[in-house]
Amino acid sequence: MKKITFVFVILLLLDQVTKLIARLFFYKPKEFLPFVGLETTQNTGIAFSIPVHPLVITLLTLGVLVYLAWTLAKKELFSWETVSFTFIFTGAVGNFLDRIFVGSVTDFIRLWELPIFNFADIFIFFGVMLFLWYTLKNAKEEIV
Repeated sequence: MKKITFVFVILLLLDQVTKLIARLFFYKPKEFLPFVGLETTQNTGIAFSIPVHPLVITLLTLGVLVYLAWTLAKKELFSWETVSFTFIFTGAVGNFLDRIFVGSVTDFIRLWELPIFNFADIFIFFGVMLFLWYTLKNAKEEIV
């Protein structure tokens, strides 16, 4: 559990510090390459800025956080599933902290024509992809 806590703290710090830097310094878009830039936006919705009532977002987030915390607490061994849940949990906490203390989620990474995102979004995406890979891999082994 110490490894999980360490990973959680490091990733959460990365997310929160970069969001703070973005709010302070990237209020004007900055281009690095034609397809990569920094541009701070405030997202009051959910993924892809889909508008949802803040109470619904709060209740859904709390439900996900409680489920993931409960699942992580009962895991005894370090596994890919544990790693994936840790990434999802960390991303959810990072964006939830923004909603509580800033009033919206700070997004600042622009890549191609994708919606602008942040590190918490990357952690959630990576965690979900890792979980899907883990689940499909195990399902394939059970079939064979």
